[in-house]
Amino acid sequence: MTRTIMAIVAFVLIALVALASFRRLSNRARLTFDVVCFAAISCYFVWQRIFPIFPPLGGEADAGALSLRVLGGAWWLFGARLAVATLGLTIYGDRRSREARLLSDLSAAGIYVTTSLIVFSSVFALPLTGVVATSGIVAIVLGLALQNTLADVFAGVAVGLEGPFRVGDRIQLNDNLEGVIVQVNWRSIRIQTDGDDVAIIPNSVVAKAQIVNRSFPSERRAASVEISCPESAMPEHVVETLLQATVLCPQILQIPAPSAVVAQLGQRRNLYKILFFVATTGDLATTRDRLLRVARRQLHYGGLLDKDRRDEQARDDAGDDTLLSRRLLRDAILFECLSEEQLQSLVRELQSRRLEPDETLFAQGEADKALYLVASGVVEFTRSAGEVQETLGYIGAGEYIGEIGLLTGAEHPATAKAKTHCLVYRLPHKALAPLFEQNAGLVAAFDKSARKGLDILHREVVARAAPEIGTPGQLVARIRSFFKFGPT
Repeated sequence: MTRTIMAIVAFVLIALVALASFRRLSNRARLTFDVVCFAAISCYFVWQRIFPIFPPLGGEADAGALSLRVLGGAWWLFGARLAVATLGLTIYGDRRSREARLLSDLSAAGIYVTTSLIVFSSVFALPLTGVVATSGIVAIVLGLALQNTLADVFAGVAVGLEGPFRVGDRIQLNDNLEGVIVQVNWRSIRIQTDGDDVAIIPNSVVAKAQIVNRSFPSERRAASVEISCPESAMPEHVVETLLQATVLCPQILQIPAPSAVVAQLGQRRNLYKILFFVATTGDLATTRDRLLRVARRQLHYGGLLDKDRRDEQARDDAGDDTLLSRRLLRDAILFECLSEEQLQSLVRELQSRRLEPDETLFAQGEADKALYLVASGVVEFTRSAGEVQETLGYIGAGEYIGEIGLLTGAEHPATAKAKTHCLVYRLPHKALAPLFEQNAGLVAAFDKSARKGLDILHREVVARAAPEIGTPGQLVARIRSFFKFGPT
């Protein structure tokens, strides 16, 4: 028996040293070594006609018998390692289970424990009845002491088998926590929230929680915003205006198409809801912000907000078109340097034009010395290069285009067409000539305003559709040359 114990100790020490050494090697190198050793021992046993299960020793064992049993233990150990490797490759081959390590780890532990029992009982012929009984009592004590931890472990096994998520997925738990999974382990999962915090959630809580996977089957997200308007505003007109606002938000997907509905009718105000989709969760906040701002601007110039209702008397006195055109000029950054009297002189020069859908406002390459201010609807910009046509984007109510052509006579670099029914005001360049003659210093102010307008976020489409304006000095010189007056 003494020699048997020594053989077991030697076997265990050799196995531990080998395992510690193999950890430095790559997975492929370890697997190759295991296959070669298992095949060599198997060939030896087949040649000797030996099966690696041995009867109890009748007496004092000699060195040859003990060496043969150590070799049998090694055969079982290499076989267990190959079984674990095969199981790992099978589990990791499934993309949805690649990060669920709990099942793989538990299966590997079961294989190694079973192999150890076989080696000690059937290879070295040690009596294990007392050890099994003692281990059962120890397991009961540990189970009572670690019941919460074990609950997390087995809940993790259940979640891993079901595979509702994997590392890198965005999930939502119980409507109060949302983020990206950064780690899945035995006891818990770790979620990185949008606030850049890491939430550690026990597996027992995850198993009972309502889980919404935002990344599967796709990352597309549905969202909505609510907007209220006075009850006197025609719902059909409001819904049409809100749909126009969705066109002005490039991050809103057009398939499935966005929609606008009346959500609630009231005595003073009606509630409307815009439903839309975005490509990823990261687009939600910016898209909501932009949609609310664009929708407010479209409703404002459409006369569908409270402030516009308070202007009804002014409309009756001055005329609806005059009030709207003055508001457009007053809100345009290009004319922020002008006085009310100067703005009124420009209002008298404005020419209104109504466009049907797909009707052209101006064409690419056309030298049109005028500024266009959109009062309602959506205008689409396209640019052609040979046979290829590129859509640059859209602008809506309250925005303008053509400022560089107005100030310098440059050709339009893109074609503008009505996407919806539109009301557009045209301001010819000759309307500015008297202002420049009275105060040539306005040139610098117009230069600054033009550059500031092109830098505003909601006008990036206009910036793309505008020609190169050059340095501040170059633009001022072009304006002076175009309007034929010199410096003062």
